[in-house]
Amino acid sequence: MSLLKSFINICFLILLLFACNLQAADKSDTRVLIDISGSMKQNDPQNLRGAALRLMVALMPKGNRVGVWTFGQYTNELIPLGEVNASWKKRASVYSHKISSPGQLTNIEEVLQKASADWSAAGQGFDRNIILLTDGMVDISRNSSVNEASRQRILEKVVPAIKAAGGTIHTIALSDHADEKLMREVADATDGWFEKADSADQLQRVFLRLFEKVGKPDSVPLQGNSFRIDRSISEATLLIFSGEGGEPPKLKTPDGKTYSADDDVDDISWHRDQGYDLITLKKPVTGEWTIEAEMDPDNRVLVVTDLKMITTDMPNRVAIGESIPVEVYFTENDQAVSRQDFIEVLNVTVSQIVDGVASEAKPLADDGISPDEKPADGRFVTMFSDSAKAGSVEMVIHADGKTFVRERRQLTEVVNPARLEVNDDLASTQAGFEILLDEEVVQRDSLSIDAWVEDMSGQRMDIEFAGVAEGKPIATLDKNTLVGRQLVVINVKGKTLSGNEFFYQPEQVSIEGFAKEPAIESQPEAETPAQQIDNGPAEPAPEVKPESLATKSPAEPAATTPEVEEQAEPEEETNWVMMGLIIGGANLLLALLGGGVWWFMRKRSQEDDLEMLVSGDAPDIDEAPESSAPPQDEAEVSAATEEDVTEQDNKDKN
Repeated sequence: MSLLKSFINICFLILLLFACNLQAADKSDTRVLIDISGSMKQNDPQNLRGAALRLMVALMPKGNRVGVWTFGQYTNELIPLGEVNASWKKRASVYSHKISSPGQLTNIEEVLQKASADWSAAGQGFDRNIILLTDGMVDISRNSSVNEASRQRILEKVVPAIKAAGGTIHTIALSDHADEKLMREVADATDGWFEKADSADQLQRVFLRLFEKVGKPDSVPLQGNSFRIDRSISEATLLIFSGEGGEPPKLKTPDGKTYSADDDVDDISWHRDQGYDLITLKKPVTGEWTIEAEMDPDNRVLVVTDLKMITTDMPNRVAIGESIPVEVYFTENDQAVSRQDFIEVLNVTVSQIVDGVASEAKPLADDGISPDEKPADGRFVTMFSDSAKAGSVEMVIHADGKTFVRERRQLTEVVNPARLEVNDDLASTQAGFEILLDEEVVQRDSLSIDAWVEDMSGQRMDIEFAGVAEGKPIATLDKNTLVGRQLVVINVKGKTLSGNEFFYQPEQVSIEGFAKEPAIESQPEAETPAQQIDNGPAEPAPEVKPESLATKSPAEPAATTPEVEEQAEPEEETNWVMMGLIIGGANLLLALLGGGVWWFMRKRSQEDDLEMLVSGDAPDIDEAPESSAPPQDEAEVSAATEEDVTEQDNKDKN
């Protein structure tokens, strides 16, 4: 019994720890690493790194952990790692003004190691993130081989160790002199986010996007320059970006009052910094508020509320054609909301913004129809298939509950999961195909490929790929078996590293087959009866291809040579010649038949006239009707009559 009781206690303790980890998983442990090497004097002369850091510090929700390290040749802990609260924010704001550019070298390897030194094991209830900002390359020595060795250790040892500890590294390359390739590889290896800032003026916006990834704040949407505050919101922070020379922003309350940064108002604190304004509202009045300023797509309204929208975390990299499950539910005082009066009025959608243009919003459902598992449980689900072009995409999840609204924005990078490489030398009889996978996105052993070539008439022939199971699909085609132009169609299906299915079709290509179409033998034309009379008995004629009819005269031999075939008239012209010959032959036949009929009728008429004369029944000439036949010669008629009379007398005598 005691063993059973001990076992139950242990299980209860495990479940309790597991529950605590689930609750704490909403918090983040973020380490910010800022380059202070001498080159920053040119790339960030106004120290906008400090303004960007202050922005992140001000927006970071309480309860998270944040620390800041600076690095050049050496690494310094500028702001000690600590829990975000009012005193920590005040201290961090003061120390952010100390950022300058005194360093000589760029020791990226050391700062990564020191900032993550206490990450000995994955988990511990916090999402672990590193934000690395640099404008240079690995530079720890004048010896290039030493620098290259450090670079390799970063990729082969340091980054894998951070990943094993559950860390994600987000990288920012400032200026064209930064090692962009290294920064991208480091981010991709840990499913982090990479971004290039062409100038320091962009740093605030870059830090905002990274803050939204690691901080996962609650927010309400801006409709134009207006936003709605509901009674569940205890605090709101407005971020307003201001352009150079623009008018300072103003804030209009639901009751029509207008305030600016110069006004001293209870429950409204106003902070102006380089390029932006931060306005914090304590216990804001419910209703519609308005910002009087130029509209900016990066303006935000972040809120502290007991009514939180919990959403799916989008991967930092998704594949074109990937089906992504999106789930949304609400908590109130950290308890999931499942009240029917709440659920029935809730409208949840997801959309994406590409190049500033928003797609049509797709609804999420709580109806128990797949992919939703249970109806009316407060969990809204959909499968979102991303068909956008490759590049940065902002996913927007929006919820409207009539009396409140919430919004969450997540930036993700859409990539091609595979790339088709074609080896088709025009002089070669073989065409080769290889599908190169993005192994930072695709599971190698999950592929299935359906491929074929298709000619202009729609006839298909399958293409068999080898090495699919190993994630290295290759195929070859013998062009001697293909006739004419062939379209290559390839469909790739598989799973991403996130476990989602994707369907991808590389850009279609075409190849040219070497085989010739089988020749169609023409049958010799049958002669008309008139031609047989004129030409005598038919002799077997040599086989003549249709092309030769348009190019050869009757005196030339019918056999064709390759040179003649190349000069042959198009098939359409040859048919017209044949048509002319047929029509001419038919006309000649009709003429011959007409002449024969005329000759036969004339002869028959002569015989009838002669028979009437012999029998004596011929009518008198004056009374005879006109004949259509021409009159005969009188001498011929007289001679014929005398011969007939003499022959009759001889018969009588006998």
